[in-house]
Amino acid sequence: MAASSLFAFDVFQVLFRQLIAQYSRLFRWHVLRYLARHPLLAALNVLTVALGVALYLAIQIANHSANRAFAASVDVVAGRAELEVNAPNEDLPDNLFPKIAHQAGISAATPVVRGIVGLPRYPGEYLDLLGIDILTNEPFRTFALTDFEAEGRFDLQQWLRGPRTIAVSETFAREHHLHAGDQIEVQVNGRGRQLTIGFLLRDSIAADPHLAAMDIGWAQELFGRAETLDSISLRLTKKADPQKVANNLQRELPPDVTVAPPTQRSEEVARMLSGFQLNLAAMSLVSLLVGMFLIYNTVEASVVRRRPEIGILRSLGVRRGEIRALFLGEALVLGALGVALGLVGGYWLARFLVGRVTDTISTLYVLVNVRQLVIAPWIWSSALLLGMTSIIAAAWLPARSAAALNPVEVLHHGTRLEKSVRLSHGWIVAGIALLIFAGVLSFFALRTGPAWLGFGAAFFVLAGFSTLAPAATRSCSRFLGAFIRQRIELRLAAQNLGRTLLRNSITIASLAAAVAMTVGVAVMVFSFRQTVGDWIGQTLVADLFIAPAANEIAGPSSFVPREAIEYLKSRPEVEELDTYRGVELPFRDHTIDVAVISGRNRRNLRLRKGRNEEIIPRFYREQCVLISESFARRYHLAEGDVIELPTPEHWQRFPILGVFYDYTRDQGTVFLSAKNYVRFWHDDRVHSVALFLKSNADPERIALDFLRKFSRSGEFVSYSNRILRTRIFQIFDQTFAVTYVLRTIAVVVAVIGIFLGLTTLVTERSRELGVMRAIGASSWQIRRLLLWEGGMIGLLASALGLASGICLSLVLTGVINRAFFGWTIRLAFPWWSLAVTPLWIIAAALLAAWGPAWRASRLDLAEAVRSE
Repeated sequence: MAASSLFAFDVFQVLFRQLIAQYSRLFRWHVLRYLARHPLLAALNVLTVALGVALYLAIQIANHSANRAFAASVDVVAGRAELEVNAPNEDLPDNLFPKIAHQAGISAATPVVRGIVGLPRYPGEYLDLLGIDILTNEPFRTFALTDFEAEGRFDLQQWLRGPRTIAVSETFAREHHLHAGDQIEVQVNGRGRQLTIGFLLRDSIAADPHLAAMDIGWAQELFGRAETLDSISLRLTKKADPQKVANNLQRELPPDVTVAPPTQRSEEVARMLSGFQLNLAAMSLVSLLVGMFLIYNTVEASVVRRRPEIGILRSLGVRRGEIRALFLGEALVLGALGVALGLVGGYWLARFLVGRVTDTISTLYVLVNVRQLVIAPWIWSSALLLGMTSIIAAAWLPARSAAALNPVEVLHHGTRLEKSVRLSHGWIVAGIALLIFAGVLSFFALRTGPAWLGFGAAFFVLAGFSTLAPAATRSCSRFLGAFIRQRIELRLAAQNLGRTLLRNSITIASLAAAVAMTVGVAVMVFSFRQTVGDWIGQTLVADLFIAPAANEIAGPSSFVPREAIEYLKSRPEVEELDTYRGVELPFRDHTIDVAVISGRNRRNLRLRKGRNEEIIPRFYREQCVLISESFARRYHLAEGDVIELPTPEHWQRFPILGVFYDYTRDQGTVFLSAKNYVRFWHDDRVHSVALFLKSNADPERIALDFLRKFSRSGEFVSYSNRILRTRIFQIFDQTFAVTYVLRTIAVVVAVIGIFLGLTTLVTERSRELGVMRAIGASSWQIRRLLLWEGGMIGLLASALGLASGICLSLVLTGVINRAFFGWTIRLAFPWWSLAVTPLWIIAAALLAAWGPAWRASRLDLAEAVRSE
């Protein structure tokens, strides 16, 4: 029995080796040799796969690097802490430190003061300055403090003696040529200060070279916070339960003080960025989707070119499965090269995109500085898996159709062309069904969630219109064929659209998908821009805005000195002065943005319900709040509801007086009057001021006088109403810069598809074109015929893409934006841009068709009309 089993195993091994050897020979002869003969087609397919994979990989790397950079900065500040005590707006009373440090279960505690300072000598640069207690910070520290001369030495007396001696990272010192004893000017709270470079931070901080440290006492003096801290870091005893210790501490501390693990902050930021990053990732996949159309076209072209080969192989006994494996293998060879090139290109593209992504994140969400790309293994593997899966999926249908070819039929010309004319009504039904399903997903994305169902709706919009491409192509072919009587090339081109229905439909669908994304994104961006423009025109009504320059980099972190405010109030040209203060408060296990504002009835908010002249005066008089639309949607609140906010003494209830439209933060904003904030939080500092001037006042003159008096070293920035509007739209354009890059690459990939599709048609109709030349058609007539076909493909793809893009814009604007960000965007169409879209798409199609048309006009007649 054992001997027979061993014999069977040996036989199996022999047969398996023979099969592998046979397939290897077939693969070399019929795949590798074919690719070597057609290097341009192979190169274009490798390029399209590489572009799709590179875009996906680059966006994933940029997103992951930004998340890791922020998490790393949190890790450096928190060090080895297991718990962190925080108060909103860096106002943790330092007299709580002894009480907290002696609680049960705590083995070590250290206070931290943190602030951002601007550097006027280095425009755009900053220092993230940590004030640490050198005597209690040792168990928490993840970096080494040393002097410049000898690594490992540290002069404690010099550190404590100061004055204002700081340690900077090695990278920062090297980039700015700083040495021990150098003076560096910083801006904090609208004032210039001199700091002394004394030490280096080593072993640290791949996170952010802008990190610096100084003694906590000097830091409190620098930031004007003699009795407050940012946080207190805690380490626990071995047997202590972190949750139990946190709960015990929470009961002993004021309501507005929170106790949580340091990682909670980075997790919260990751959640906050998830919608923005998911949008980028979804858009990067569109290029990969368009690339799948091209892989399909290429494998189908290979099948068309080698139908006689397939017939001969099948006649010689090659099985269907082997034929299918040959064409799948061809796709995998191209795909593997494309994926490999895409992985390399994606890394370099990420180096370009990461700056744009992090600039947008820093402007809209949280300050992030990415100095190096962080690439997790899962990013490489996901890009590899996604690329190879898309290739197999795209190549499966043409490979299966090659295996199903009848050997007798494929050895005769023309059969496949005639069969391809027949079109099932199921395509139309499927297309309509997919569009209906997109509507259903949109409904659930808005009503019940999850929000990512909106991306499903966008995908099914594209899929639905792609499925309708064959019916649209056939209808267009029949209409043009019946309508055109005079020009023979034009009539033949129209008829050929329907005769090669399968091929043309794929080409048209791929280009239409790219056009749809272009149109959809253009409409969404235009609508958003128009909505923001109207909103700014209604709410941004002050004549002059003044703020500390450091706030340009780090957001609201520096305060306007009281003497500067008093000076502005005393100017006779100033009719009214409004103030703004940005704070963060805990709310429902999240941190929310609260805008503390003062003024009268000049702030003309766009309210969802009610009238400004009734609600705004009540807002300034009563204990209440106004909330933005996105905040209301995120937390399921409405007019008349009540929210509770923690103050240093106890929780306070604030009725919601109104909901207003706002486009500054997708997380939402709560407006609180300065009167109520001073009443409950006992703090009247402000981050910026807005001036309403008398009719004959000159804003530029007032700003110049102010800057001469208070901003000799650039401590303040001022914006007139016009300049601030320009600045807002610059930020807006920066936000969508990455979107434009993704959109452009998708269109380039689709135009390559036209070239591949028409090249396939030239091969498929080589006999027909040869006969036309033989009976008297000139090379120019053949060339015009192919150019007319390319133009018709561009025209039909433009029409289908415009229809699909408009539907896609409804999903992007009304579903995805609202589901993810909570914004109501008024739909508006850039009619001029939409009108010229068919022109440049047709021009691109003609350009792509020129190569195949030139090749068709130079066919060898004898070779083309030769019969087996």
